[in-house]
Amino acid sequence: MAWQDRPYYRDRNPSAGNPLMWLLTGSLPLFTAFGIRVRAHASMVVYTILVLVFGLGPGWTWQDRVQNVSILFLIVLLHEFGHCFAARWVGGEANDILMHPLGGLAMASPPRRPLPTFITVAGGPAVNVLICLICGVILWMLSGWVPWNPFGLTKPIRNFEGWLDVWRYLYWIYQISWSLLCFNLLPIFPLDGGQMLQTILWPRFGYYKSMLFSCNAGMVCAVLGAMIALATGSIGLAILAMFGFMYCLQLKRNLIAVGPEEYADTIDYSAAYEINPTKPRRASKRKVKRAAKLAREAVNEQRAIDAILAKVSAHGMQSLSWSEKRTLKKATEHQRQRDVELRSSRRGL
Repeated sequence: MAWQDRPYYRDRNPSAGNPLMWLLTGSLPLFTAFGIRVRAHASMVVYTILVLVFGLGPGWTWQDRVQNVSILFLIVLLHEFGHCFAARWVGGEANDILMHPLGGLAMASPPRRPLPTFITVAGGPAVNVLICLICGVILWMLSGWVPWNPFGLTKPIRNFEGWLDVWRYLYWIYQISWSLLCFNLLPIFPLDGGQMLQTILWPRFGYYKSMLFSCNAGMVCAVLGAMIALATGSIGLAILAMFGFMYCLQLKRNLIAVGPEEYADTIDYSAAYEINPTKPRRASKRKVKRAAKLAREAVNEQRAIDAILAKVSAHGMQSLSWSEKRTLKKATEHQRQRDVELRSSRRGL
């Protein structure tokens, strides 16, 4: 029996229809652009309502609330599209974006090599850099002032003068993009800075060791960030720093539990697909090597799927981590492709 036909493939836990569980794991489809489906996490909806109702703190107008929420959503969305377009540019895939208050999540799958992965990760911050440069220059030309503190929302120096006040839009776009850029570049998983650090170390130390080093560096930076945040009274940043610490710690534990052997073949050898007609013997060896690696990858994928489905059977679909859900989704797509190829071959017969 194939894994997708097993009775516990789909979550049959009664909590799947629970509204409280939906707030934790649910999402709303928004639109599709450039072949990329955009969804909003349930917590994003709740966050938007809370900000619009209760505001950002004393002294903020309701116009500031509307502009802040709208521009935050737009900038995070552009950031995630940057990841998606970068992944496609290097030959990978990107079909989904999930929006939530702590940022977006682009389901991008670049080729498993250091440079394509780095370009994909850097595509998001590159969008923020471009936004900050354009809006920062215009703000400086209009008022001679640009906010430099990335970790605190500075109130605009000008009062609200109507919904067509271009200066306030430029201010909010710059301020939010600048804050997201600096926060995202912290070398802490799952932020872009942590992933970029790992891809930089990957060619020299290998995937497994670079992941371990990045997790350790992320935990150290998270602790330092939490201490600085508490010293300056930034409770929200302290909570985010501790969340990053726990994420890095759990990721490190998972890496140690699995061991380096499971990551020996994580690099994508698709560069070997090209066949040089002037060297047929060498090309033949490449084919044999590629076939052997694909066979090992298929075995490893089946083992991972069996472990994930056993976890689903015991604890339900909501117990899966993001990486496990992504593995399950990719396996589903691979199985569908194999089914299509099998049906096509039968028609040919």
